[in-house]
Amino acid sequence: MNLKKIFAGMFGSNDPKYRTAKPWEMIFAGGTSAAKMAFYVLMMYASYAMNAGFGIAVTVTGIIIQAKTIFDGVTDPIVAVIYDRLPVFKHIGKIRLFLLIGWATCSIAALLMFRILAGKFSGVAGIVVFCLVYALFVVGYTIMSIGGASTISSALTNDPKQRPFVTFVTTVYQYIGPILVNTILAFAVLPKYDNQYNVESLSEACVIFIITAFIFVMFSFIGLHRIDTPEILGEMVAMGGKQTKVGIKEIVNIFKENVPMRCYLVTGITDKIASNSATQTIVLTMLNGILIANYKAATMITNAGTIISFVFVFLGGVYIAKKGVKVATKVWSAVNIFINIAIFAFLLYLGPTGMAQIGKGGVVMMVYVVFTMGVNASKMILNVAEGMMRADVIDYELERSGNYMPGTVGAVYSLTEKVIASFGSTIAAVAVAAIGYKTVMPQMGDAATWPIFWVTVILTYGFPILGWLCNIIAMKFYELDYDRMAEIQENIAEMKKQKRK
Repeated sequence: MNLKKIFAGMFGSNDPKYRTAKPWEMIFAGGTSAAKMAFYVLMMYASYAMNAGFGIAVTVTGIIIQAKTIFDGVTDPIVAVIYDRLPVFKHIGKIRLFLLIGWATCSIAALLMFRILAGKFSGVAGIVVFCLVYALFVVGYTIMSIGGASTISSALTNDPKQRPFVTFVTTVYQYIGPILVNTILAFAVLPKYDNQYNVESLSEACVIFIITAFIFVMFSFIGLHRIDTPEILGEMVAMGGKQTKVGIKEIVNIFKENVPMRCYLVTGITDKIASNSATQTIVLTMLNGILIANYKAATMITNAGTIISFVFVFLGGVYIAKKGVKVATKVWSAVNIFINIAIFAFLLYLGPTGMAQIGKGGVVMMVYVVFTMGVNASKMILNVAEGMMRADVIDYELERSGNYMPGTVGAVYSLTEKVIASFGSTIAAVAVAAIGYKTVMPQMGDAATWPIFWVTVILTYGFPILGWLCNIIAMKFYELDYDRMAEIQENIAEMKKQKRK
């Protein structure tokens, strides 16, 4: 194995037409992804807060989450237009400003939801108060997302050798965040409260999640210190002195004329609607707490499989850098399909009561660890490809229209993705209600039954296969392969030269 070649992506191509980042900048800048995921995981327990803290019935929680996600999508283009129109400020930049405002807003909303107002309202008042607090969180999360995920990758570098490494680091952060907070929750918080999700346990967890998010936001501040300035980011925004004007017309035009953008939408949306169903807290509780019947062991297995997967994801990033996003997405979507079919068959062999063997060690646990490692690694590689795809689409739009609009491109994706992917939470809520959980949430210690088995395994390992099939189809129409992206970067470099004259 040529380690020198593998790590070459950290240092770039040494080609003057590319904008390169320093290795330490790429390592720190992606920290905001872990911060976002900490808040994301915290909001996975929103259904428990609704039920235990505000007296809202389980069937109503699914409707509220659906409405919240649609509202979330609507706020994206509004925040994106503001973001793309703002200049880069001298001392705080633009990306860092949005990250800080987003973190503060999310933190206030989380404290209101899980600590300050929990247990003080019920009935109609509970629904109204909760929805208002939830809306505040949505606005904060959108500000943080538009200032972070939509911009950092494309702002740091346009070097085709560095972008896979940037996206790899971002993907690692996306997994480190949940691993860290979930481990603290499983081993340090829940045992104090008899392993139950209630007002007290979620109140304590809330503070831990907020502090964790802040630490990772500060990581991004360190990595973006040089880039997020009028001299560097400001030039990209203005493309030689003229501030890009962004409005509804530009948003509609991107959706209508940018074909790679539509392919990107298909791959992201179909994956998200499936993964959102699989990662709902109620589904994870049924998988780890009821079927495996050992939440701590299941958490350790998932964490171990994920950490080991990072090695394979790094190698996957090298593959993406060599073959391009288009080929990598098709190949790894097929790999995901194969692995999920295999693990589905394995769990079907064990059955609902046999899955408890996974938490007891031995051969069964080792097989499950291997499967978990394979599932996580292949999903991570697709996440790396998706992150690169967004950056490529942003650059394609710059070449096509002359506008550098990372916030707008991210918002068009996010609006469509959130509205459609929100059905994932509704699907999970309806499925759980259909097997008897209409007024209470599934809890660790409930009996493992075939209905719970089918709902859990289908949502976790069966449903995502549909998304990966859509990926393979979408890539048939995606034109931004390796050679086309090299051409785009040359054209952008020439555009900048012309505007400087």
